Amino acid sequence: MEIGSRLKYHRIKKKISLEELASGIISPKELKKIEAGIKAPSLQDLQALCKKLEISLAPKDNPIGKVLVKNFKSSLLHPQNKGKIMEQYADIHDHPLLHVDEDIELEYSIQQIRYFIITGDLDSAEEKIKEMDRFKEFMNQEQFYLFHKYNGNYNYILNDFEQALKTYLMAEKISPPSISTSELGDLYYSIGISAAQCWELTVASKYSELALKIYQQEFIPKRIVECHLNIAINERRMGNYKKAEEHFKHAVTIGNKLDVDILKFTTEYNYGYLYFNFQNYELAIHHVENAIEYLPKEYTSDLLLSYCILIKCHLELNNLENAKALLDKGHNIIKEKNLSLETPSNTGFKEVYVEFMCLSFYIEEEIANFEEYVVEKLVPLLKANNKHYEIGFYYGYLGNTYFEQGKYKEAALMFQHSKKAYKNLLMIK
Repeated sequence: MEIGSRLKYHRIKKKISLEELASGIISPKELKKIEAGIKAPSLQDLQALCKKLEISLAPKDNPIGKVLVKNFKSSLLHPQNKGKIMEQYADIHDHPLLHVDEDIELEYSIQQIRYFIITGDLDSAEEKIKEMDRFKEFMNQEQFYLFHKYNGNYNYILNDFEQALKTYLMAEKISPPSISTSELGDLYYSIGISAAQCWELTVASKYSELALKIYQQEFIPKRIVECHLNIAINERRMGNYKKAEEHFKHAVTIGNKLDVDILKFTTEYNYGYLYFNFQNYELAIHHVENAIEYLPKEYTSDLLLSYCILIKCHLELNNLENAKALLDKGHNIIKEKNLSLETPSNTGFKEVYVEFMCLSFYIEEEIANFEEYVVEKLVPLLKANNKHYEIGFYYGYLGNTYFEQGKYKEAALMFQHSKKAYKNLLMIK
């Protein structure tokens, strides 16, 4: 960092105004020129300014600080054990060599953003982002890139997927030539998953494929599974079922060798959901039942979601007794956890709860409640998440219900809605 930049960096860090720092030494106008690199200060003025800021005349060589930050950064790239990362952070956090050099201090502060995100301390992450936003002009290209990328991570965690995608793509534009292959793979993966959340499916598949190639070369199994899974889900959404099946097979094969239960659940569940879309209900049941074996009991929403898929499969196979047995299991969970639509939760849980209640009303032949929940509660939630297959499914069941009641006009309208939903599914790209 040049002399002027160092002075300005520490002035901003200490929250001292230009006038306050210049007072008794030089004019504010002269200091402004020095900070901008237009004018070099005299040795006497520089000594006075540095003394006021309580810094050395020149930056010190800091090889140990560089190693500390490098190791910390590496541990955050593919975090496997949150506890170990927290221990490492506790060991280095108060190390004085992280703060004697401006570049090291900047690098460490930027890495802290990612650390807080990984450990779930979002308040500290937000505070650190705001703090570092004041120092953007002092960042080198790699630091500026990482600052944007970690901003993307923060937005993704907050479910602001559009802002996350926008920030990740900006990070790609400003990424330095020196960026490591592992770091680039992580950026591509981040773009892929955020684009998938935004239903930018072509973008999602493109970047997930790019990430997959890097992870295969570097042999990072967990990320290989996650990339296969993301590609498979995108291909399924675009109606490319054969390609989706191929990637799901790879994800299951590799994932079964890893000791990551939640990843196994996600893979098996989505594989089962693919076969549900295929209308191969026996295989759908097989994979979803496998998925449940890997699911921790506290994941209530995912368990109810799995029950919904299984119930729908059994209904299609006319296995009413099996559907009722799953319904009883679901109601026991709802009763045990005291769940309802008013339960504080996210929209994802609300959708699962409403769908489960729709199936419950249908099986128990509470037709008025089934109609109300489908039309007024479930369909709006499904539309918000582009779940056209489910919209078509439930409108179809509602149409059949009307038809059995002799309400042919209403039935025809529901069948029309169902047909339109399936047509919308084919138009997604």
